[in-house]
Amino acid sequence: MRNCLLLEDAERRLRALEPALEAVGFRVLYPVGDVERLCAKEAENGLSLIGAGEGTLRALLLAERYPVGRVVLIGCPLRPRGKSTLRRRAEHNLFSVVSDLLVVQPTEDDSMRARGVDILLRGVSARVRRRVEMGRDFRDLWTNCKQPLTEAVLGFLTGPPESKTLAKPRNS
Repeated sequence: MRNCLLLEDAERRLRALEPALEAVGFRVLYPVGDVERLCAKEAENGLSLIGAGEGTLRALLLAERYPVGRVVLIGCPLRPRGKSTLRRRAEHNLFSVVSDLLVVQPTEDDSMRARGVDILLRGVSARVRRRVEMGRDFRDLWTNCKQPLTEAVLGFLTGPPESKTLAKPRNS
Protein backbone atom coordinates (compact mmCIF):
# COMPACT_ATOMS: atom_id res chain seq x y z
CA MET A 1 0.00 0.00 0.00
CA ARG A 2 1.32 3.43 -0.96
CA ASN A 3 1.31 6.29 1.52
CA CYS A 4 0.22 9.85 0.86
CA LEU A 5 0.86 12.66 3.34
CA LEU A 6 -1.71 15.48 3.20
CA LEU A 7 -0.46 18.90 4.30
CA GLU A 8 -3.61 20.97 4.53
CA ASP A 9 -4.62 24.59 4.43
CA ALA A 10 -6.38 26.28 7.35
CA GLU A 11 -9.83 25.15 6.17
CA ARG A 12 -8.78 21.48 5.74
CA ARG A 13 -9.98 21.23 2.16
CA LEU A 14 -7.72 18.28 1.32
CA ARG A 15 -9.95 15.96 3.31
CA ALA A 16 -12.24 15.99 0.27
CA LEU A 17 -9.56 14.00 -1.63
CA GLU A 18 -9.25 11.29 1.03
CA PRO A 19 -12.00 8.90 -0.25
CA ALA A 20 -10.69 9.07 -3.81
CA LEU A 21 -7.10 8.43 -2.69
CA GLU A 22 -8.12 5.45 -0.58
CA ALA A 23 -10.18 4.06 -3.47
CA VAL A 24 -7.06 3.82 -5.67
CA GLY A 25 -4.94 2.19 -2.96
CA PHE A 26 -3.32 5.01 -0.99
CA ARG A 27 -3.13 5.11 2.77
CA VAL A 28 -3.78 8.73 3.74
CA LEU A 29 -1.57 10.21 6.46
CA TYR A 30 -1.81 13.56 8.23
CA PRO A 31 1.08 15.42 9.86
CA VAL A 32 0.86 14.25 13.46
CA GLY A 33 3.99 14.25 15.57
CA ASP A 34 7.38 14.24 13.87
CA VAL A 35 6.73 14.76 10.15
CA GLU A 36 10.45 14.78 9.38
CA ARG A 37 10.86 11.28 10.82
CA LEU A 38 7.82 10.06 8.87
CA CYS A 39 9.25 11.41 5.61
CA ALA A 40 12.69 9.95 6.29
CA LYS A 41 11.17 6.55 7.04
CA GLU A 42 8.63 6.41 4.21
CA ALA A 43 10.51 8.26 1.43
CA GLU A 44 12.13 5.13 0.04
CA ASN A 45 8.73 3.41 -0.06
CA GLY A 46 7.35 6.00 -2.48
CA LEU A 47 5.70 8.48 -0.13
CA SER A 48 3.66 11.11 -1.97
CA LEU A 49 3.06 14.61 -0.63
CA ILE A 50 0.00 16.75 -1.33
CA GLY A 51 -0.02 20.32 -0.10
CA ALA A 52 -2.80 22.89 -0.35
CA GLY A 53 -2.75 26.55 0.63
CA GLU A 54 -0.28 27.00 3.50
CA GLY A 55 0.54 23.29 3.29
CA THR A 56 2.19 23.75 -0.12
CA LEU A 57 5.17 25.45 1.48
CA ARG A 58 5.57 22.61 4.00
CA ALA A 59 5.31 20.02 1.22
CA LEU A 60 7.91 21.84 -0.83
CA LEU A 61 10.32 22.10 2.11
CA LEU A 62 9.91 18.37 2.84
CA ALA A 63 10.46 17.51 -0.82
CA GLU A 64 13.70 19.50 -0.73
CA ARG A 65 15.00 17.39 2.16
CA TYR A 66 13.67 13.91 1.31
CA PRO A 67 13.46 11.99 -2.00
CA VAL A 68 9.70 11.41 -1.86
CA GLY A 69 7.94 9.78 -4.82
CA ARG A 70 5.63 12.53 -6.07
CA VAL A 71 4.61 15.99 -4.94
CA VAL A 72 1.32 17.77 -5.68
CA LEU A 73 1.05 21.46 -4.83
CA ILE A 74 -2.43 22.97 -5.03
CA GLY A 75 -1.69 26.66 -5.26
CA CYS A 76 1.87 27.93 -5.64
CA PRO A 77 3.64 28.86 -2.41
CA LEU A 78 6.35 31.17 -3.75
CA ARG A 79 4.78 34.47 -4.75
CA PRO A 80 4.11 36.99 -3.34
CA ARG A 81 7.11 36.37 -1.13
CA GLY A 82 6.94 39.24 1.35
CA LYS A 83 9.16 38.91 4.41
CA SER A 84 8.71 35.17 4.97
CA THR A 85 12.05 33.48 5.64
CA LEU A 86 10.51 30.06 4.91
CA ARG A 87 9.47 31.17 1.43
CA ARG A 88 12.95 32.54 0.75
CA ARG A 89 14.52 29.30 1.98
CA ALA A 90 12.19 27.19 -0.15
CA GLU A 91 12.89 29.30 -3.22
CA HIS A 92 16.65 29.14 -2.60
CA ASN A 93 16.71 25.32 -2.35
CA LEU A 94 14.43 24.39 -5.26
CA PHE A 95 17.25 22.55 -7.03
CA SER A 96 17.03 19.89 -4.28
CA VAL A 97 13.55 18.77 -5.38
CA VAL A 98 14.00 15.63 -7.50
CA SER A 99 10.47 14.24 -7.06
CA ASP A 100 7.90 14.30 -9.84
CA LEU A 101 5.95 17.54 -9.42
CA LEU A 102 2.42 18.67 -10.25
CA VAL A 103 1.33 22.24 -9.55
CA VAL A 104 -2.39 23.01 -9.73
CA GLN A 105 -2.75 26.76 -10.10
CA PRO A 106 -5.84 29.00 -10.02
CA THR A 107 -5.85 31.42 -12.94
CA GLU A 108 -6.78 34.70 -11.25
CA ASP A 109 -5.77 34.45 -7.58
CA ASP A 110 -3.61 37.40 -6.44
CA SER A 111 -2.22 35.48 -3.48
CA MET A 112 -0.98 32.67 -5.78
CA ARG A 113 0.54 34.33 -8.80
CA ALA A 114 1.50 32.51 -11.97
CA ARG A 115 5.02 33.94 -11.76
CA GLY A 116 5.60 31.81 -8.67
CA VAL A 117 4.77 28.66 -10.65
CA ASP A 118 7.22 29.67 -13.38
CA ILE A 119 9.99 30.16 -10.80
CA LEU A 120 9.12 26.85 -9.15
CA LEU A 121 9.07 24.78 -12.34
CA ARG A 122 12.31 26.32 -13.62
CA GLY A 123 14.09 25.83 -10.30
CA VAL A 124 13.36 22.18 -9.46
CA SER A 125 15.56 19.33 -10.65
CA ALA A 126 12.64 16.97 -11.28
CA ARG A 127 12.38 15.33 -14.68
CA VAL A 128 8.57 15.44 -14.54
CA ARG A 129 7.16 18.93 -13.98
CA ARG A 130 3.52 19.57 -14.74
CA ARG A 131 1.35 22.62 -14.41
CA VAL A 132 -2.45 22.54 -14.49
CA GLU A 133 -4.47 25.73 -14.40
CA MET A 134 -8.08 25.55 -13.29
CA GLY A 135 -10.54 27.66 -11.38
CA ARG A 136 -10.55 31.40 -10.89
CA ASP A 137 -9.18 31.41 -7.35
CA PHE A 138 -8.30 28.98 -4.58
CA ARG A 139 -11.86 28.76 -3.26
CA ASP A 140 -13.18 28.08 -6.78
CA LEU A 141 -10.86 25.05 -7.06
CA TRP A 142 -12.71 23.35 -4.21
CA THR A 143 -16.25 24.33 -5.22
CA ASN A 144 -16.64 24.47 -9.01
CA CYS A 145 -13.56 22.44 -10.02
CA LYS A 146 -13.60 19.71 -7.36
CA GLN A 147 -14.05 16.79 -9.78
CA PRO A 148 -11.41 17.89 -12.36
CA LEU A 149 -9.05 18.65 -9.48
CA THR A 150 -9.51 15.17 -8.03
CA GLU A 151 -8.99 13.59 -11.47
CA ALA A 152 -5.82 15.60 -12.10
CA VAL A 153 -4.33 14.65 -8.73
CA LEU A 154 -5.23 10.95 -9.03
CA GLY A 155 -4.02 10.79 -12.64
CA PHE A 156 -0.66 12.21 -11.62
CA LEU A 157 -0.21 10.05 -8.52
CA THR A 158 -1.26 6.78 -10.14
CA GLY A 159 0.40 7.30 -13.51
CA PRO A 160 3.49 5.35 -14.51
CA PRO A 161 6.73 6.48 -12.88
CA GLU A 162 8.44 8.69 -15.43
CA SER A 163 11.47 9.66 -13.43
CA LYS A 164 13.80 7.67 -11.23
CA THR A 165 14.12 4.88 -13.79
CA LEU A 166 17.57 3.54 -14.50
CA ALA A 167 18.76 2.71 -17.95
CA LYS A 168 18.67 -1.00 -18.67
CA PRO A 169 21.95 -2.53 -19.83
CA ARG A 170 21.99 -3.86 -23.36
CA ASN A 171 22.96 -7.48 -23.87
CA SER A 172 25.81 -7.69 -26.34
